[in-house]
Parts: sequence; C-alpha cells; structure tokens
Amino acid sequence: MQSIATRIQKEIERHEEGWCFSQKDFLGIAKRNALEQAFFRLLKDGAIRRVGRGLYDAPRYSDLLKTILSPASNQVARAVARKHGWRIQPTGAGAANMLNLSTQVPMKIVYLSDGPTKSMDFGEGTIRFKNTAPKNMAASELSGLVINAFNYLGKQHVTPEVIAKLRDRFDTDQKKQLLKDARFATDWIFEAIQKICEEEGSDG
Repeated sequence: MQSIATRIQKEIERHEEGWCFSQKDFLGIAKRNALEQAFFRLLKDGAIRRVGRGLYDAPRYSDLLKTILSPASNQVARAVARKHGWRIQPTGAGAANMLNLSTQVPMKIVYLSDGPTKSMDFGEGTIRFKNTAPKNMAASELSGLVINAFNYLGKQHVTPEVIAKLRDRFDTDQKKQLLKDARFATDWIFEAIQKICEEEGSDG
C-alpha cells in the first residue's frame, strides 16, 4: 500500500509543471493530520517547498540558468483562490503577459477577486487581490483574461496581428465562451472578440 506522501507526489506529477497547491487540494487522499505529517516529510526531503503561507510547489531546476526557478505567479494565485474558494481574474500587464501579448512581467500582479482585498509576497514578486462586484467578473477565466488584457493594451494596440494570434490560440469551445461573455464588455472589445471568433479567412 502506498504511503500518503507517495500518493501526494503522484498527484503533483499529474499536474502541469510549476503547479502550486495547498493541503486542501489533497483532502481526497487523507485527513488534515495525516496530510500535515506527509507534507512535513516531503518538505524535509526537498520534494516540495513552501512558497507562501500554506502554499507549496515542487522545486524546478533550470539547467540553463543553473538555479532553482521562482514559483509562477499565476500558479500561486490559483492555489490561493482554490484554498479560499475565490474566483479570480488577472488584470493589466499580468493578463497581457499570460496571453503572450506583452513581454512586460510586472513585479506586482493584480487580480480581480470576489474575495477580500489583500496582498501577498512570493519569491521576488507581489500578488494583490482586489475585491470587485461579481458583475465585473467574466463568466470564465479565459474571457476575463482576454477582456482585461485588451483593457490594458488599449484599442490602438489590439492590432490585426493580435487578433490573428488569439484566433489561432483558442479552440471552438473557448471561442463560443469568449463570444458569450464579450456581450458585457465595451463595444470595441466586443468587436475585437467577434473578429477572434470568426473563421479564418472570413473577415476579408
């Protein structure tokens, strides 16, 4: 029979590289007391590391940089959201960067949230969760990401090249959700998302 620590490691391996987590993500494996003991063992062995209060990841080593990589801000934010049951959506330069529409990596990344307003430090950066009314949150995380990125970039920077890049990136189901959520965005963002969701070659 596998130990709880081994089962935790196998669950971590099922997720994408850089996944951040809390003990709450493993309540289906064991109860709190048993998880605490397993996490203590994994921390001691270096299999996981603490990246914030009650937050962890599996350390990633870069052969190129010859160093342990810092935790990814979006992974930390998602782990916090799951831990507290919040909905979050990245804004500003952070949203644009996640869509590869900007090379700017802000030191302070802001997320809209239906939880309380608060900030947390991790690695060399800071995440700020900013409380907002539910009506300001798009129905899906992807839609919120696109809408907030466009708001940051501004109409003049949402070029045909940006439209084409995102059109190729999203699948049919994602485009349907985008189009549905875009109805509540400003007119120019709605029109831009309409172009993203058009079939290639139909906008000429």
